[in-house]
Amino acid sequence: MSNRFKALALAGSLAMVAGTAVPAAAQTDLTLWTTEEAGPLEFVEGLAAAYSEANPDVNITTIFHAPEDMVNDVLTAALGGQAPDVLWTQADHVGPLSAAYQIAPLDGLVDTSVYEPAALEVTTVDGQAWGAPNSFGNALMLYYNKDIVAEAPANTDELIELAVANTDVANDKYGLVYNQTQSFWLTPWLGGFGAEVFDAEGNPTLDSDEMVNALTFLQDLKWEHGVMPVDADYDVADGLFKGGDAAMIINGDWTLGAYKDIFGDSLGIAPLPEVVGGDWPAPWLSGKYLMLPAATAEDEEKAAVVADLVDFINNTENQVAMAESLARIPGNAEAIADPVVADDPFIAGTAAASANGTGQPVNLEMNCAWDAMTSALVSVNASADNSPADAAASMQSALEAAVAPGGACGPE
Repeated sequence: MSNRFKALALAGSLAMVAGTAVPAAAQTDLTLWTTEEAGPLEFVEGLAAAYSEANPDVNITTIFHAPEDMVNDVLTAALGGQAPDVLWTQADHVGPLSAAYQIAPLDGLVDTSVYEPAALEVTTVDGQAWGAPNSFGNALMLYYNKDIVAEAPANTDELIELAVANTDVANDKYGLVYNQTQSFWLTPWLGGFGAEVFDAEGNPTLDSDEMVNALTFLQDLKWEHGVMPVDADYDVADGLFKGGDAAMIINGDWTLGAYKDIFGDSLGIAPLPEVVGGDWPAPWLSGKYLMLPAATAEDEEKAAVVADLVDFINNTENQVAMAESLARIPGNAEAIADPVVADDPFIAGTAAASANGTGQPVNLEMNCAWDAMTSALVSVNASADNSPADAAASMQSALEAAVAPGGACGPE
């Protein structure tokens, strides 16, 4: 990761700056599919409207698709010849969409020189850029309510101590909450405990002592220390923290804007605490990226309009506006250095939490790794009697089968 990103001390009004008008021989209708919703979706719609105002011959229709549905929705639409013209979606969608030949590289169409190298690297595969970073980070971090917890824990022992001190199960008060149903919440702890998903040759390495230790730590938080609710998916954990019933939550930078609105100066942000006897947790970094569907790339005129739209959305001025409005780290390098962004204390918190991070794998095999790891995480969270060692062995077997020839993520 670049030194500039590590040193980042990164903040709403929607100030759209018009780009260069693209001459169009006739009306160009574009469909933009996005996984942004609520406030962020309004921001996307505002950008689309601003671009159309500067380019009256371009009409953009923005449609929301749930993150978990986006890939299948794109594949289904493409089969019917109804693929969208541009995508605004998660970085890890590059793997399955490029493997299915449903997106095209951006090199030679989009100006990739404007991006923070670490952000662009996330969706660079085999030397080609498959996504233009609108926001970068997506890191899991520790949010805490300063009215309950004065300072963030420095290590996992302090995390447990603070969580125990602020848990009162009888009154539905919890010291720590997080989404216990998705393996993304396991990934930072892999770095903290020294575990890996794949080795340098791409072989699965989930069945390791380090993985067992990471799973045991999470299981003990729930069952030995009793600091979390018995059942907590994303919405439950998020609701408990927003309602003041959880002192701390592990969540991503995409929630910063909402938490800032609720808690104001009482919101604390910190990196996940260092593992005692281990290392700092390493959040997986990705973000929201703009991608070019393969069908669009085949239409030279439309591809040129879409490329200009991408450059407009991610220009410095609009990236600064995005940071102000959504409290996200921009992908545009000049926007990162802009004082409006660089001096914002909340974005500084997300930057600090991201400094220990590592790029999230976006290859096809990772799609199957998510499923394997989720099953193991759900297992150890379901009962104190479920063995973390058995869970690690089970995820290894499942992933090996999935990436073998003929497997769901393996060669044909």
